[in-house]
Amino acid sequence: MQFLKSLLAVVFLCSTVAVFAQSANADITKSQIIEASADEVWERLRQLDGLEEIIPNFLGDSWLVNNAEPGVGAKRSCAAPGTPKGQASYTEQVLEYDDEKRYYTYAVIDGVPAKGMVNSFKVVDLGYQKCMVVWTSSMEAFVENPQMTEEQFLGFIHSAGDAILAGLDRLHGDN
Repeated sequence: MQFLKSLLAVVFLCSTVAVFAQSANADITKSQIIEASADEVWERLRQLDGLEEIIPNFLGDSWLVNNAEPGVGAKRSCAAPGTPKGQASYTEQVLEYDDEKRYYTYAVIDGVPAKGMVNSFKVVDLGYQKCMVVWTSSMEAFVENPQMTEEQFLGFIHSAGDAILAGLDRLHGDN
């Protein structure tokens, strides 16, 4: 009976979180349950830099600009694989950051063919050394360019979201 109550609580929490995680303008929402504590997973995500550890096939280096501390206003630069060290492919800026709620939102401010692109991470404690990571991505508009079509860009964004969540699961799921 206790197992059934726990299962129902997790199902309710997951459905509640899914509703919370999807804002009215969220174009993409992805989630992953990870066999690790929410605090442990958040500790890695909250650092903002070193994302290449999480998604090594998608990303070269990532770093906080001017050695900033994680938090609102911090800028993170990221490089595509094979890009020379220290040369950014795109830059992001943190808009919201809450350690207590294990949540941050960041805007992609340059380097991608999108206007008004905003992404977010939320780590939800499910108890029993499990958590759910929810990642959302939205953009106002695709910016036409010769390097890729809108369909290719959206495919890349979907793949990147999947890779981030799978990478977090790989890093933390064996605990």
